[in-house]
Amino acid sequence: MKQAAKNGARPQRGIGGIEHLMPWNDQSGGGGPSGAGPGGGGGPWGGGPRRPWGQPPRQPQGPQGPDLDDILRQFRDRFGGGGGGGGGRRGLPWPIIAGVLVVGWLLTGVFSVDEGENGVITTLGDYSYTTGPGLHMHAPTPFQAHQVINVTGQRTAEIGFAMQNESAADNPDESLMITGDRNIVEVHFRIYYNIANVMHFAFNVRDPDFAVRAVAESAMREVIGQRQLEPIITTDRAAVELGVSQLMQQTLDEYEAGVQVLRVEILRAVAPRAVSEAFNDVLNARQDAETAINNANRETARIVNEAQAYRERVVREATGEADRFMAVHNEYRQAPQVTRDRLYIETMERVYRNGDTIILDQRGGAVPYLPLEGMVRRPAPAAQAEPGVR
Repeated sequence: MKQAAKNGARPQRGIGGIEHLMPWNDQSGGGGPSGAGPGGGGGPWGGGPRRPWGQPPRQPQGPQGPDLDDILRQFRDRFGGGGGGGGGRRGLPWPIIAGVLVVGWLLTGVFSVDEGENGVITTLGDYSYTTGPGLHMHAPTPFQAHQVINVTGQRTAEIGFAMQNESAADNPDESLMITGDRNIVEVHFRIYYNIANVMHFAFNVRDPDFAVRAVAESAMREVIGQRQLEPIITTDRAAVELGVSQLMQQTLDEYEAGVQVLRVEILRAVAPRAVSEAFNDVLNARQDAETAINNANRETARIVNEAQAYRERVVREATGEADRFMAVHNEYRQAPQVTRDRLYIETMERVYRNGDTIILDQRGGAVPYLPLEGMVRRPAPAAQAEPGVR
């Protein structure tokens, strides 16, 4: 302090009880070129920014930064109501500031709910009640809190793939599944659902959307594991979708998740690329087997038809022979000798029809000369073909 007195300065108490040195040759008080101090005056005798002996103030030698004391004094004058001089500004009273803070705190309990949404109110973290659309109010934070949930909007969950740049990127951890015949199938599907019970949706499950995805994947794996690969990728897609939807709804109801499953849509169901060639070979072999079976069935049907036709023909011929025999037998019973003679003649005719034998009846007496050489059948000589002659 003695050194300060020698340099023409006196100790002053600043804001917060901090003492600092105010040189006599700088009476501006940090207020700039106007020399207005915190009390609205100039030097210590109120004579403006002049030295005690009337000398003009010395100009600063270089640019000066912001004065921390001046900033703190301005803050105190604006919000603390203090001035110290006739030129000081009067700030807001503390009661007004406190009232504004209280009103802002109360407004934390005001909220609005749009159409199709529900508001869930909790008291100290415990469920209290549910509100519908409109403007509502509850006790301010932290006593009560609210959560607005869309209950009518359709929600979706995509499993087995992820959309990247408008294209589906496969996620093998979710898409690859084992079928009932121990094959591997790649399945991409989408779940559509909404909220059926907002209180259960908000409080019974920690992460309802994640729970829906987990239940959907588990249900799809169970249904796929009960079916064979070929029907899954061809004709049984609708049955698989229905089975997954029913199993999901049953599981979510047991969890009381408050979720309603609308539908399940299979977007892709194919054999994985790694085994696609082997699977195609299996399909081709099955098609070849089906072709061979169809050909065998067709040949079997042809043979069976021919056998049936032959049977019918033989039966008809046998029936005709039996009828003819019965007719001959009836005639024989009426005229046995005539019938015997006729049968004998017919039989001999059949026997000697193709022979060269000539029979002469000895009962005819003297037989005139007959040209027997002409009656013998001889094979006709091969005709020699001549040009222009037949």
